[in-house]
Amino acid sequence: MGVEIRERVRMMHALRAAFDNERLFVVFQPQIDMITNEAVGAEALLRWKTEDGSFIPPDQFIPIAEYSGLIVDIGEWVLRSACYELVQLHAQGYTNFKMAINVSQAQFSHPLFLQSLERALHDTGAPANFVELEITESMAMTDPELLIKTLHHIKQLGAQISIDDFGTGFSSLSHLQKLNVDKLKIDRAFVNEIGENADEGSIAKMIVQLSQSLNIKVIAEGVETEHQAKTLLSFGCRLAQGYFYARPLTKEDLRTWLIDNEQVMTR
Repeated sequence: MGVEIRERVRMMHALRAAFDNERLFVVFQPQIDMITNEAVGAEALLRWKTEDGSFIPPDQFIPIAEYSGLIVDIGEWVLRSACYELVQLHAQGYTNFKMAINVSQAQFSHPLFLQSLERALHDTGAPANFVELEITESMAMTDPELLIKTLHHIKQLGAQISIDDFGTGFSSLSHLQKLNVDKLKIDRAFVNEIGENADEGSIAKMIVQLSQSLNIKVIAEGVETEHQAKTLLSFGCRLAQGYFYARPLTKEDLRTWLIDNEQVMTR
């Protein structure tokens, strides 16, 4: 236990230094309309590159950031970076492009979160209706009443709400209806089931049907094969992201990818 605590403290100090020295950066994974093959948006994802050039996986450093409270400052920086990139993309003619941004529980429950969101939208000039905040299903269950109130304020600002990793948190459907969210994201675990067993993604299919009955958009993450894409389309899921379409890209590579993707579509 002592070793574990020391390692956590060491990584906490390293993460703070990395943030201060600008070794954290944001990448963007395109989100695709599988019918038109058009990029409709991207998810902003945080990465950490150490001084020696190696990468620390997000599932290692995000919990440390949350535990230390540093996630509040990092989260606001990611939010601003993503909003600024959205403004740049709209200026380049991608006027229907949306930006999905993850919000952690510590960040979301912080008393100044709404102010930081409003400030980020105002300072960057990002169009709020093209900003989509992703919260996890487990967050939705922690304090439903506080969540409903916060989501109401977010909606008043004009931003949209997506529930990430849907299907993993066992939330009640009555809460889901109260939350008034705009989109459900099918967790990659359920996408991986497509083609791997006889059920062929039965849970993914159920989530699509649920979203249709509630009139909520749905997107699948972790799509890695053509078979998965075609199966999801047959379920009625039109939106997807994953390595089959594009890996997470730097902002420069994203713009190059968008140009290349446009050229493919016009051939």
